[in-house]
Amino acid sequence: MRRAALAIIVLGLVSGLAAAEAHAQQRRATLTLVQVLGQPATSLVVPFGTIDAMCLTPPAAGVTCALNIPVNGATWYGTVRFRIRLAGPAGLTVRLTGVRQAGGTAPAGTLVDGPAGVPLTPYPTSPAGALTLVTAIPRGTTVVNRSIGFRLTPTDPSGGWVTSIVYSLIVE
Repeated sequence: MRRAALAIIVLGLVSGLAAAEAHAQQRRATLTLVQVLGQPATSLVVPFGTIDAMCLTPPAAGVTCALNIPVNGATWYGTVRFRIRLAGPAGLTVRLTGVRQAGGTAPAGTLVDGPAGVPLTPYPTSPAGALTLVTAIPRGTTVVNRSIGFRLTPTDPSGGWVTSIVYSLIVE
């Protein structure tokens, strides 16, 4: 049995040299974590509870387990909801990216993401480039749901798993 938690670090950024220009043109982008596993976000930690490769353990509230047939494993996942606000000139958009931070105890490739349902795409680990999660987010307020989880195989080590994701907004 493994206990898993995911620390989410939420950042709103303006990329590169655009930072000074963005301020001058009243560009502003904010990223807020609104819900974690169906509950209001009161922490930046996503508690998956005890997870296993066969969906034997009852899941934590808001967590679903799906068997990965024929791989003999399981994906434990839930939804996180963000609110993105963008202000600025017409035609301005942002994209949401995420990258797993180096370190932590979860094995490489186990942290996965998707737009909904069973997440399939592994998060890259920093210093690798970030995974683009949503593109062309328009001005105004947009709600974005992401399905995040852990994909396990019977050979993954047991114990407490902890890892972190840094989310960024890139103004385009």
